[in-house]
Amino acid sequence: MVVTAELSQTIRADTWDGVSVRIVSPAAGAVDATWFGFAEHGVFNEKNRAQSARDGGAELTPYNAEFMLTYDGIDAYRLREAVADYTSVFLPPPAPEFAAATQLGVLNATARWLDHLGSIDPQGLAGRAFAHAEILREIVGEIHVGLLPLTGELRDSDSSAIKLPDGLAALSRVSTALTDLARSAEEASHTDQATLFREHARSLDAINAEISADLAAAPPRSRRTGRAGAARAGNAAVAVAVSAPATGTTAPTTPRQPARPSH
Repeated sequence: MVVTAELSQTIRADTWDGVSVRIVSPAAGAVDATWFGFAEHGVFNEKNRAQSARDGGAELTPYNAEFMLTYDGIDAYRLREAVADYTSVFLPPPAPEFAAATQLGVLNATARWLDHLGSIDPQGLAGRAFAHAEILREIVGEIHVGLLPLTGELRDSDSSAIKLPDGLAALSRVSTALTDLARSAEEASHTDQATLFREHARSLDAINAEISADLAAAPPRSRRTGRAGAARAGNAAVAVAVSAPATGTTAPTTPRQPARPSH
């Protein structure tokens, strides 16, 4: 099967409102086709929609492309997941090495989110946001190197918009794919590869557990916050913010060891 995707033009020239996806069989020709709209999948962020964009910014034209096609102006993950769900009906699931490689971009985006949280809320995630980001980037780099002999230079594009629950879900998906890959390597008597992939899976599980534990241990937001606390609470860009308790003191935290030693 061959999957093709192209911008879907409206009745107006040089105006596109979505993506048309076709499933084609080399032997039987076209099998199925469908359309995915920008508006239905919230592709463009409100803050970067050009005034000239029709339909509330869900249509792309040569005149507004400069404003809409920006790094932080596109939320493509909903569209990407919808297309993946559609094509999965016609195509077999990817091999575990490709399933893992295509999620590395999401993990890198999660590390950037953790850096952002650490910069605007140093007490977020028990003050360990920067440490989690550093460890996660190290793990992703090692996984990328380990997958290179199997996948070549294949890495999913970094997602420009990611929330922590999405990142934790991606950690679980990559861990599962690496575990499957280790099992296949063992069956093929590639014990060194199997050991490497199992180690990577355990590292992802460990950092996932660390982040989840820090998230669960975060104290609830105070109802009587100061001006700085209210500003943080109103920041919609942060999915999780940890403010001081009602007494105005910082909740004590118990330091934990990193999820894995740094090499």
